[in-house]
Amino acid sequence: MSDQTPSSDLSGQLESIRVQLSRIHHDLNNPLSVISGNVELLSELSKALGVDSDLGGPIDDLAAAVDILADNVDRLLAVRGLLGKLNEQLEGTS
Repeated sequence: MSDQTPSSDLSGQLESIRVQLSRIHHDLNNPLSVISGNVELLSELSKALGVDSDLGGPIDDLAAAVDILADNVDRLLAVRGLLGKLNEQLEGTS
């Protein structure tokens, strides 16, 4: 028989999920930052080379997609925070 109570087992599982969410956030955020920086570089280069009338639309689409992805990646941190609060409540009832 296990020494852990059901609430402590659940607490451990919640903490494991929180750790995984942090790792996923980090693993997605780093390449997203690279993409964002390159989109900015492309935008500036297209303006400097005078081709922004041809490339401005696609570059703007890329920038908008990066913003959407960044918002979704940041939502992972919000979920992690909610799990932390749930875990605190769970531990408070033990």
